[in-house]
Amino acid sequence: MTGTELATLSGDSGKAPGLDVAKITPVLPWMPRIEEHPAWERLAQLRVTLRVGVRLNHFKVRDLLSLKEGQVFESLSPDTEDVPLMIGQIQVGWSEFEILEQRMALRLTRLG
Repeated sequence: MTGTELATLSGDSGKAPGLDVAKITPVLPWMPRIEEHPAWERLAQLRVTLRVGVRLNHFKVRDLLSLKEGQVFESLSPDTEDVPLMIGQIQVGWSEFEILEQRMALRLTRLG
């Protein structure tokens, strides 16, 4: 080698001596449903606490205690952006809120 080559692969061996070649994992296309993910069977059995946070402007504990039906608070998070989805201190993705009948739901929009 002249000092400028990093490594060359031999056609016979498939890898240079003493060099581990990383396997390339193909990128999966975006899925419309998380249940289509190949690991969903295992992932669905995990018991974890998910946490999302919406930053509220001037929201205090007394506001929470006096919260009434139909009351609205101003958010510092733009309503057009997804909110971070956390497990413990690790962000695992992004999500959005959705109202289904009389219940609030959280939709996972992308893994992060």
